[in-house]
Amino acid sequence: MKVVLITGSSKGIGLGLAKEFLKKDCAVVISARGKEKLDQEVVNLGNDFESDRVMGKTCDMSDFDQVEALWNAAKEKFGQVDIWINNAGISNRKKMLWELDPKEISSVVNTNIIGLMFGCRVAIKGMLEQGSGQVFNFEGHGSNDMVLAGLTPYGTTKRAVRYLTESLVAELEGKPVIVGTIGPGMVITDLLINDLKNMTEEDREQAKIIFNILGDKVETVTPYLAEKVLENTSQGAKIDWLTEEIAQERFADDAYLERDLLAEFGH
Repeated sequence: MKVVLITGSSKGIGLGLAKEFLKKDCAVVISARGKEKLDQEVVNLGNDFESDRVMGKTCDMSDFDQVEALWNAAKEKFGQVDIWINNAGISNRKKMLWELDPKEISSVVNTNIIGLMFGCRVAIKGMLEQGSGQVFNFEGHGSNDMVLAGLTPYGTTKRAVRYLTESLVAELEGKPVIVGTIGPGMVITDLLINDLKNMTEEDREQAKIIFNILGDKVETVTPYLAEKVLENTSQGAKIDWLTEEIAQERFADDAYLERDLLAEFGH
């Protein structure tokens, strides 16, 4: 039985992945900063699957001691962690860099870069000690060098994901730990909805067109991602849902051009 730990997984794509891994007979550890929501999702998952395959623990990824405690708790319960997925991340309000509160910039960087590095550091060290394991880092806007005004802090952190992962691949050459990335595409989550709310009306209408064509529901994307993660044996793997070829096909497909996916989410 594979043991999968997912950070930032009390909602959205992290929680969706947890459900898919449980469907595939894995044991799953979910984590988040908020205890109440996390505890409720542990109960929900336990009711839908075997409760002895589900564990939850609060963790602020920007606090190294908490990240280390997360690994230790997971290993104590299940004996090992086979797959660690760094999903935790936050975005900034869509504003120019000079308009953002410095605290907001720090929060995005601390969660998305410092937290990511702490997660990789703890997981890789633990996996080297146990002799095996895989770490996957979530990509996002900015990872593919795309630039969008107003998302400078978030995009900067996601571009860093690619460098960090490639560097870790080099450092792990000849060692029994695999590192790769997950590109989920444009998934309709609270993060994306909040981005919409923080846009000007003009920007919001333009963004809706793109989201309706390229966006997908959590339950559409996560079965594929979970399956590919479990199948992977390649160092430096890139598991992408929305490839450039698929995106181009959607822009030429009337079914995608005419759909109103966001209407299902009240937008």
